[in-house]
Amino acid sequence: MAVIEPGKVIPGAGLDAPLRNAGAPTVNVTFLGVAVVGSLLIDTTNGKLYICTATNGTSTITWTVVGTQV
Repeated sequence: MAVIEPGKVIPGAGLDAPLRNAGAPTVNVTFLGVAVVGSLLIDTTNGKLYICTATNGTSTITWTVVGTQV
């Protein structure tokens, strides 16, 4: 895992362009150690958008669906 200086973002963390995943993201698994709070993820199978609402970077990450896509 990369060490990030304050104010820096890991390239590809989902802040410059959305992350993509085939299927809904799995809590505490999908892009753990990569995504940061505010990262966006597109579920390319179901066409839903998720946002990372919490992570400690090493063992937990929470993805929350954005809006009310059906």
